[in-house]
Amino acid sequence: MSRDRGTARQPIDQGYGLVCDLDGRPHPDLILSDAHQEHGVVTARVGSGAPLPELATGARVRILPNHACATGAQHSSYNAVRSGSNVVVAEWPRFSGWRPL
Repeated sequence: MSRDRGTARQPIDQGYGLVCDLDGRPHPDLILSDAHQEHGVVTARVGSGAPLPELATGARVRILPNHACATGAQHSSYNAVRSGSNVVVAEWPRFSGWRPL
């Protein structure tokens, strides 16, 4: 995750990212409201009446970050999966710098 709050001045602030289930479906109005080195804080969006989902300690979620350059830069490639699946269907290599056209 990144400490970039790129959506803070937008009409709808997405915090540091949207919180989704493992299949990538967003939980209604659930955002990553704060980010630290070791953990993030998940809350309902301010003013939302959406109920918090039952998430046990250790439950896994997916975060759709609003800014992920720092995270993406730490990996040499990315695994691509189809919606609704955890099966890797492709590996996309990452490049560094600009490539001429």
